[in-house]
Amino acid sequence: MEGKKKIMHIIGAIAIFLLALSTFFLTGENIISLIEMDEQITFSGGVVIIFFSAPLILYYMVAVIFVSITGRPPKHHDGFVNCFGTIAIISFFLGFPTSLYVHYKLKSDDYLVCPRISWMSPNTYVKDIKLCD
Repeated sequence: MEGKKKIMHIIGAIAIFLLALSTFFLTGENIISLIEMDEQITFSGGVVIIFFSAPLILYYMVAVIFVSITGRPPKHHDGFVNCFGTIAIISFFLGFPTSLYVHYKLKSDDYLVCPRISWMSPNTYVKDIKLCD
């Protein structure tokens, strides 16, 4: 019975790891489009928070798998948690001001804001209103 529990922990951790990894890459794509000042940019404070919190989540999933297999925590576990946790907390507090700055910066660079689907969805900024779809 204990072996089945370990396997379920490993499978769950791998599933969450893959989900977090895909989210990290999707938000990374949004940040790259902002850096390159593409024709269409999707950005919000949540993108910043997700992007910089992803290392903490990914590390925890790897740690769960490691502990399930070896039965002991990884070396320097506390150092990693402190570092990634600090980055996640800072990103949480800087997400909203960053979003405001990016909004005003893009508006001053003649970007237009597309209508949003819901109040939770990130803003989409475009150079040409025809790109809103």
